[in-house]
Amino acid sequence: MRCPFCGHKKTEVANSRTTKSGTSVWRRRSCLSCKKVFSTYETPSLDFLVVKKRNGKNTRYAPHKIFASLFDACAAGKGQNGGMRDRGDAAATAQMLLERIEQKILASRKSVVSTKDLIRLVGEELESTDLPAFYRYAAFSPHKQETLGL
Repeated sequence: MRCPFCGHKKTEVANSRTTKSGTSVWRRRSCLSCKKVFSTYETPSLDFLVVKKRNGKNTRYAPHKIFASLFDACAAGKGQNGGMRDRGDAAATAQMLLERIEQKILASRKSVVSTKDLIRLVGEELESTDLPAFYRYAAFSPHKQETLGL
């Protein structure tokens, strides 16, 4: 791995452990050239995953789309003055929920997942974590409402 500070090609792992969630491996690395220390996170790749759309087409799994939906649902609602009301760190919450959803996908051992399955997984995680965000997520489309039984 290249050093992010000097670009040298050789680094060594000084320490390594599994994260609390068990979804990734944290590594402390040091550059053999400039001696600076940095951290990396290793997570399983979901490049193999195919999403079967409602129209029957297959597409590659795109985690950024789920993250965007989660972020929109978790982000602030409109305040009384038309501004945004702070609901905490929506990006951190969305990332945490995305990791949980991806763990469930990996645990299912499926290589193809339907959009309905993804909507259900997102709905389950939001419902158990942030009920207002769950309802905002469902409100984005009638298809989601139907899939989530609303």
